[in-house]
Amino acid sequence: MGILARNFILAKKIKGFVQLFLSASQISLVLVRSTKGVAAIEFALVLPVYLLVVLGIIELGYVLWGYSSLEYGASYGARYAFVNPTSSNQAIKNAALAKISLPPNAITYTVSVTPKVSVDIQGTFTYSFTYIPIPPITINTHLVQALPVSS
Repeated sequence: MGILARNFILAKKIKGFVQLFLSASQISLVLVRSTKGVAAIEFALVLPVYLLVVLGIIELGYVLWGYSSLEYGASYGARYAFVNPTSSNQAIKNAALAKISLPPNAITYTVSVTPKVSVDIQGTFTYSFTYIPIPPITINTHLVQALPVSS
């Protein structure tokens, strides 16, 4: 066997070994870089965060709605007391509660009238979160309205 034939056989063996080595490394690269199921894993990781944000925005909207209703009801009660200075505490409280669009047990008002001087309205809105594991919050308001001086 000549040198040329030996080199040819050796080159063929080296080529076969290199192909075997490359094919094994290519297989391992394929296994490492496989993209099957990546979207499902990313979805599983992102979904809880996304839901927390969306439901948090909904909950925050409800809290802001409650705060706005609390303030509006208290200011309407004070306006009612100014227009009707001889009205009772219960009448002012009912007027304030009539103007809110939340369930009646969500907001409470305490009214105290100093005849011919002022009306003091304190309101409380308590909200228990439905979707987010946060303790309930309480929002308070306090409003004092001077009553008109009758002659």
